[in-house]
Amino acid sequence: MRQCDCLLLLADGHATPDATGTALPTVSPHVPQHLLLMQQGAPPPGRTRLWRETFPALAAHHHLRGDEDVARLARRLSGKAMGLVLSGGGARGFAHIGVVRALREAGIHIDYVGGASIGAVIGAGIAADWPHEHLVETYRRCFIDTNPVSDWTMPLVSLRKGSKVSRLLRQAFGDRDIEDLPLPFFAVSSNLTAGALHVHELGTLWQALRASCAIPGVLPPVFKDGQVLVDGGVIDNLPVAEMRSRMAGEIIACDVGGSYRLETVIEETELPSLWQMFFQWYGPVRRRRPSLAQILLRAGMVNSDATVGRRRRQTALLLKPPLPGIDLLEWREFHRAIDMGYQYTLRQVGGPKDTLNYETPYIAL
Repeated sequence: MRQCDCLLLLADGHATPDATGTALPTVSPHVPQHLLLMQQGAPPPGRTRLWRETFPALAAHHHLRGDEDVARLARRLSGKAMGLVLSGGGARGFAHIGVVRALREAGIHIDYVGGASIGAVIGAGIAADWPHEHLVETYRRCFIDTNPVSDWTMPLVSLRKGSKVSRLLRQAFGDRDIEDLPLPFFAVSSNLTAGALHVHELGTLWQALRASCAIPGVLPPVFKDGQVLVDGGVIDNLPVAEMRSRMAGEIIACDVGGSYRLETVIEETELPSLWQMFFQWYGPVRRRRPSLAQILLRAGMVNSDATVGRRRRQTALLLKPPLPGIDLLEWREFHRAIDMGYQYTLRQVGGPKDTLNYETPYIAL
């Protein structure tokens, strides 16, 4: 034991841990201890947290459901894992679903997932090991059947209440903890109290996602443990460095927000009168300004653009799917964004090609 480089602790993931009846071997504190939880199906919600609380010295835990998880463990331990980092970008983030489908078809195994804002929301489904059809159906139900940011309120803290987003996230992911996900996962939010990036890798999943996508001014912050948490994209919209600090291997990053530009042909320093604006909206020559929500969402992302530039150099593969005509709040472009992400990634990594027409509505495959 004194000579080992790593200690693996095997346990039944469905059992209740009992530290009093378990004699752990004594090893150097510098030797990482990995808990291997044998699972039959999905891990029971909240059970992994009990295991981690019972054995606080763990470097990591792993859910083993079958051969694929054993292979993932081998890659993690040998420094040959593959991490996937997904950026924020509003409705443009639906392209992540198509990107992941193409990566899977190309035989690229994802071992760790992290993301910011909509990238965290999509990434949680990937870390839950949902198949493509389930990803499409779940997020279609959350974003197309109902507009998640349509619950307007008095703009004391934000334009929307945020209750619909919380309800939809809870419906999609239940009360499971982040550590219950089959694949290791983290989401990032911006801590306005500490002025630093906050990494969520333990605790209730839906709450972490709610904090990660709390667009300042659009959705209310998450107030937790005396901290004020908002959208992770405010500080780091592509958290590659956080992934690099958690695993050895290669990283694939998908950036759907860096190429977005908020443009207008109007030149002015103050708003005209209401009747003039009405004429500009509905007159023969229409002049539209960016909406308040668009301005707030873009303003929350632009500060991290320089950081994203540095993060790109830390990736083995940077994917930047072109998404012309898809705005940050264009939820109805759900299917077209998936198609564009899928086709773009196929061209980058190879694999079977589907002929899809971007001009026609996407049919879930």
